Amino acid sequence: MTSHHMFVKVRNLLNQPKRQFWNDWKNVFTSDDGKPLTYEQVREGLFDELAKGHEYIPLGDCDNFDYVNGGCKGHEE
Repeated sequence: MTSHHMFVKVRNLLNQPKRQFWNDWKNVFTSDDGKPLTYEQVREGLFDELAKGHEYIPLGDCDNFDYVNGGCKGHEE
C-alpha cells in the first residue's frame, strides 16, 4: 500500500483574502519551537518558497516531495 502526504499550492494561499486565509490556516504554520507565526511571517515564508522555485509545499514532513510538479511521490507501507 502507498500513502501520500497532503500538500497545498503556494500561490493559492497567497491569493486568498487575509481574513479567509487566517481563518483557514492560522493554526497550521508554526515556528521551530511550536509557536504560531504571524500572518506577515507566514506570507514572507510563502514568498521565500516561491523564490526557491517551490510551487507546492507539503503539509507536514515529507522526504519524497516534488516542490515543482506538486505532491508527495508516495511512501510504501
